[in-house]
Amino acid sequence: MFFVYWTNCGGRLILFCERRALDMCCNDKGFVNELSKEMNITEADAEFILMSQGVVGLYNRRRRGTEEAEEQARALLAASTCHEDSRGSGEKLWTANYMLDIAINFFVYVVHYQLMLWSTSYAINTWQVSISTAGLASGIFIVGSLLMRLPAGRYIDLAGRRRLLLWGTSAYFLLMLLYRLCPDVASFMVVRLLQGMAFGATSTATSIIAASLIPLKRMGSGIGYYTLGVTLASAVGPFWALSFINVGDFETSIIFCSALALIILCLSWLLKVPERDLSEREREAYHGVSLGDFIAKSSVAISMIAMVGGVCYSTVLSYMGEYAAANGMAELGGRFFFLCFAAASILSRPLIGWLLDNRGGNVVIYPSLLFLTGSMLLVAFAADDYMLLAGGVLLGIGYGSITAACHALALHCSLSRKMGVATSTYFMLLDMGTGAGPYCLGSVVPFFGFSAVYIMAAIIAVLGFGGYFLSMGRFHRFSIERLDRERDIKKRAAMHAANA
Repeated sequence: MFFVYWTNCGGRLILFCERRALDMCCNDKGFVNELSKEMNITEADAEFILMSQGVVGLYNRRRRGTEEAEEQARALLAASTCHEDSRGSGEKLWTANYMLDIAINFFVYVVHYQLMLWSTSYAINTWQVSISTAGLASGIFIVGSLLMRLPAGRYIDLAGRRRLLLWGTSAYFLLMLLYRLCPDVASFMVVRLLQGMAFGATSTATSIIAASLIPLKRMGSGIGYYTLGVTLASAVGPFWALSFINVGDFETSIIFCSALALIILCLSWLLKVPERDLSEREREAYHGVSLGDFIAKSSVAISMIAMVGGVCYSTVLSYMGEYAAANGMAELGGRFFFLCFAAASILSRPLIGWLLDNRGGNVVIYPSLLFLTGSMLLVAFAADDYMLLAGGVLLGIGYGSITAACHALALHCSLSRKMGVATSTYFMLLDMGTGAGPYCLGSVVPFFGFSAVYIMAAIIAVLGFGGYFLSMGRFHRFSIERLDRERDIKKRAAMHAANA
């Protein structure tokens, strides 16, 4: 239930709420009207505050005048919404800046995926290190990315979105030039770690910029098309890497990646980035540090569903080569598995975005988890190449859908001042699933074989299905009616805050 009362210390109005009672209280027009009068704001603004914040400290009515009270209430509202001028008043999605941001993110991930494969072979051939050491040289990039995502999401609006993007892309390019100068594998790992941090800053910035450019009503489609670039990169990057590795041409590969990194930097200078104007209160909030400043609690639950997808995808990505070869399916099934994966993900993405925007989250999340479960079972029990390829198709639909939908919904769950933190929270949990999946599930291979890995991944997908139902699905958290209402309230409240 909701309780409004004045404390004994300074007469401060505090609003407490239980999130499960949000719909009931927001539908109580008398309560909304009373709160709007108490705060001297519109009913739409009062309803938005009720729906978006669990505990809200408002203004001190007893010690301050009416003008100060109104100013503080508006400051709170402005901190909880996004200004409409950054998104535009229309519903146009395919703007020049949106497409440029997609291109930047695509090339960033192409270089990332290409270097993940290239660095392993390069370390083995150059310094004759063990496979495990070479794997560490490749994977330490992800560690750097995780280290940077949380502070990048927290401070991006304070530092400036464009500034963080330029810092990230500049470091991404300059560190590329150091690859061939590394005298040993230890220095190579340091460069990989630092470039992973640059990647984390850049990818976080491009994601937040994309979200600020997408109209609220088309967030599902917009995020879907944006993440489609990552899917394409996951096919293009490894293809180019293997092409260079197969002929032993490591020099040309690093020159090629350096050229792409330079293109990324040039495109970043051309991008016009919508910035948020921080109020004095918001700037003061950066002086303190707490866990909530780095993790968006409202986005954790849906991001954990994306983590389930990361576990399933990473086990396939890590072990498909060995699994296909061990079962005599390397020539057809193993070779074309990821091609089927990418094609299915690309073809299904427009439909997924439309369903999310027009039918809500449940009609996307539930089928996506079923597709993930089915894909893991098909891979685990593949008797021939065609069963394996069918598993690739289902994985492309399931993983592509779950990541795009969870990304959009994680942003929807957050306030605009928390959009950077919500983005870093989402990618942190997705990366954790991607990194932990092969390590944790791969430990059973010596005892039970590769099939056991995919059976366990299928069980995790089923648990994700149940977890989503218990925490969000049964409460209709992402029903289209609720999504539309929250979008409308955010838009009206933002317009009021901008004009106040």
